[in-house]
Amino acid sequence: MNRFMYYLLFVNMTANMISAVPKILLNERLNGAIPSMLLSVIFGFIIVYSFVKFFNKFPEKGFPELLKEYAPSWFYYPFLTFIIAFWFVGGLITLITYSFMLKRYLTPDMSLLWIASSILIFVSFGILMNTKTVLNTVENILFITIPVIIYMMIKPFFSDQFEWDFVREAIMHTNHLPNYSAFSASSFVYVGVMNIIIFNRAFTQKKRRLTWKQLLLIGVAGISVLSAAYFIPIGLNGFNHIDHLVYPAITTSDTLRMKYGLIERLLYLFMPFFLAISFLSMLIHWHVAIETCKDFIWFKRFQWKKMNLTPYLYLAVFWIITLKLITALSEYKLLLYSSYFFNAVPFQIVIFLLVCWFIKRRAKA
Repeated sequence: MNRFMYYLLFVNMTANMISAVPKILLNERLNGAIPSMLLSVIFGFIIVYSFVKFFNKFPEKGFPELLKEYAPSWFYYPFLTFIIAFWFVGGLITLITYSFMLKRYLTPDMSLLWIASSILIFVSFGILMNTKTVLNTVENILFITIPVIIYMMIKPFFSDQFEWDFVREAIMHTNHLPNYSAFSASSFVYVGVMNIIIFNRAFTQKKRRLTWKQLLLIGVAGISVLSAAYFIPIGLNGFNHIDHLVYPAITTSDTLRMKYGLIERLLYLFMPFFLAISFLSMLIHWHVAIETCKDFIWFKRFQWKKMNLTPYLYLAVFWIITLKLITALSEYKLLLYSSYFFNAVPFQIVIFLLVCWFIKRRAKA
């Protein structure tokens, strides 16, 4: 499997460690959160296997081109609208969530509009790059951040403050049926593979083998991220009132110290490195959204000095929606709407897989 596929998966997995996913899992800790996480691994296998196998048959082609070639014309524009909305909201949740976190923990005197605008400037520059450049940017940033993030995921389990009795108490609640909200939130960590709908254009490798070892590696990575997001806050903060924490990952990181490090508080290492991962997540999601927008409507005459300004028009719409929502939402509403979005994801994936199956049949015919 192409190495960039691992990058797309890993960015989405780690970015969700600080999103609403841990909060939802901890809220459902008494209602089958652990069985839901295990069930999501099986669902994740299905997602990864299905999308990699499907796009193996169409090298260097994005989903909009396949949709235009094999789907009915009346279906083309509505489904592109669905894709744009899905990927835009996915990036929007990450951006607004991190803006709230920065205001709460690092820049309490700074306006949310200024925080969001600062992030949007860097993201806007990135999403307008060509697809291959975006992938190279992801690779370069991950090369720096992966070792530190793995260290921050492992360190809490060996801390003197980590209480394994709280973890054992959490494991005792595995005798419940899976909870749908916890399942849908857990499943979202595997959705990174769906970014292939646009990034497949940059994959020149004709055949990408997907072996059981690769699937096992993806499954282990997914369950490791989910376990860290779920058990670390419990082990360091207790089991009974853990759902009272607004941002479990951030609060938990501030309980840890690096005795011999240049920076003692892990929070100041945690925030910038996960900001880099969040930036990559927004970059990937919105690059897919804006590339799909180009296939939706392209204004040929909307030019200035031989440069088409259509992407900048879509980007301006992204800015307006983001800045409008960030002033209208509270942290509670953000969590509520994020849970609605996650609950809709499994149904959206099933619809996507059905459309892929339809295109595959039309291509054979």
